[in-house]
Amino acid sequence: SFLYFPDLPVMPVFDRSALPFADMYEAAADAIRGEMRAVLDGDGVQAFHDHVPEERRGALTQGGSWDAYFFFRNGQREDAHHAACPVTSATLAQVPLDHVRDHGPEVCFSIMRPGAHILPHRGVTNTRSVLHLGLDIPAGCALDVIGIETLTWQPGKCFAFDDTYQHQAWNRSDTTRVVLLGDIWNPYLTEAERDAVATLVASIGDFNRDVGVRAAPPT
Repeated sequence: SFLYFPDLPVMPVFDRSALPFADMYEAAADAIRGEMRAVLDGDGVQAFHDHVPEERRGALTQGGSWDAYFFFRNGQREDAHHAACPVTSATLAQVPLDHVRDHGPEVCFSIMRPGAHILPHRGVTNTRSVLHLGLDIPAGCALDVIGIETLTWQPGKCFAFDDTYQHQAWNRSDTTRVVLLGDIWNPYLTEAERDAVATLVASIGDFNRDVGVRAAPPT
């Protein structure tokens, strides 16, 4: 709905062969899980959509809450959270996060409380894919790529999918589900294409801000 990149393979869920870092990522899962549990109930956890007015959050989630402990948000690095979770930080530095000034990546411990249902939605560009690493995964949890495939997270295992496909997720258990979620580049983009997309998206953001400033009524 924002940026469609033509001629990329049509692949809602990417083959593991497209994720050459997967073994490295999964090897760090136990250490990452330990860091996650140390911060899970701390002050750094917030509602995933804390920028959305509370009365509108019912259009995004139902049941239990969807919380997050962010490492990057809108491309901004949360330095204190990286310092608190050094193994997680070092591991994230080895994957192709989609760094776009003021826009991406978004990376967090994604925390679905018991009963949470993330309602059907879709992402805005196929230049990005969303990487999941299972950490604490109770039974009764799933990511449903609607009409295509229902994925169940596995502790210590990762996968990536194109979130422009409509999807939803749920936690139908009585315990909290946590994954390490991160925006990475579509693995079929070349380095030159990634650089071009990053420049384009940042420039569109600059343009939109400039237009907004010029269009604002005088005070």
